[in-house]
Amino acid sequence: MESLKEIQQFLTIETPQHLKSIAITYILSLTGSKEGQELLYKSSDTVTALGKLANTDKDPLVSKESLLCLVNLSAEEDGATVLLKSIPKLAEICAKNIIDENCALSDAWSMVLSNVSRPYELAEQVFNEIESELDKLITAFTRIDYNKKKCHLNYLGPIFSNLSQVSKGREYFCKADSETLSRLIPFVQYEASVVRKGGIVGLLKNICFDSSIHSHLLEDIDILPIILLSLAGPEEYTDEENDKFPMELQFLSPDKEREIDPDIRKMLLDSLNQLCATRKAREFLRSKGTYEILRELHKWENSKENSAAGDKLCLLSCENVVDILIRTEDEIGEDNLKSLDVPNDLVEKFDKMDSNLVEE
Repeated sequence: MESLKEIQQFLTIETPQHLKSIAITYILSLTGSKEGQELLYKSSDTVTALGKLANTDKDPLVSKESLLCLVNLSAEEDGATVLLKSIPKLAEICAKNIIDENCALSDAWSMVLSNVSRPYELAEQVFNEIESELDKLITAFTRIDYNKKKCHLNYLGPIFSNLSQVSKGREYFCKADSETLSRLIPFVQYEASVVRKGGIVGLLKNICFDSSIHSHLLEDIDILPIILLSLAGPEEYTDEENDKFPMELQFLSPDKEREIDPDIRKMLLDSLNQLCATRKAREFLRSKGTYEILRELHKWENSKENSAAGDKLCLLSCENVVDILIRTEDEIGEDNLKSLDVPNDLVEKFDKMDSNLVEE
């Protein structure tokens, strides 16, 4: 700790570049180990100094290495908490650097913002700090060549997903009088980056937890074809089945591929599961051929011929949705499944059964 205090005196804007660079290189090496990170967590002054250098130092190497320290330190929840406490308006600083189309470090700043917004306990704080910048961040995200220094800004996807954990975030993304969600949802099909795509799928999953907006999501935003298209393969369907499908899913080509990332498939299936909460949404899903698509997905997940298939969590999630859709509404007997009061002992029993199925 004493050596860290000695190093800290060189972490200032006024320090000669060569001394400052040596000090930051040493700090960066500490962030590569758990022990080093824990040491830095206890030195809020050092973290504060790194934040200032990352944001304001004129030397590109100094600002870059200081920022990499912040990326590493924020990777764990403890570090994310320390950064938000130690660096005033950190989330706002991140947002402004991401929005700056001439910033060469926008990707690293977006990684920091993604890290500090990931813990649920911090997401609302981050949302409050950057709410006024969200429209600009969405514009930066939806314009693929936004950054003139060739930063990709893919980590904005996980940032939006993180913010949608909290009710304020969901309300922002689902404003009925705006096109915010309509601008983001197409990236569920984005193939150039699994990070960008996974972030928007995570956002979709989070907003589907609110059954009060299911009609808006299904009828106004039209999210079902986008979800099903990712879960559909090249299988042939009868004319009667094809007539059920949304236009985007009718007569898919023989080379149509499903989403290969199991985590993304799982989130899409979880979204469908949440959409099954209300009778109106369940009837809508049935009428659009959701069961038929999931029937073929279930066969594919059970297949041993395709290396991308066979994920047990996806298989279980698929079965959970199918189990609801194949029942009649008389059998279900509830308009809104979220209103059911399931005893805690049964919840634990069902969770254990699911875990056993996955482990088998």
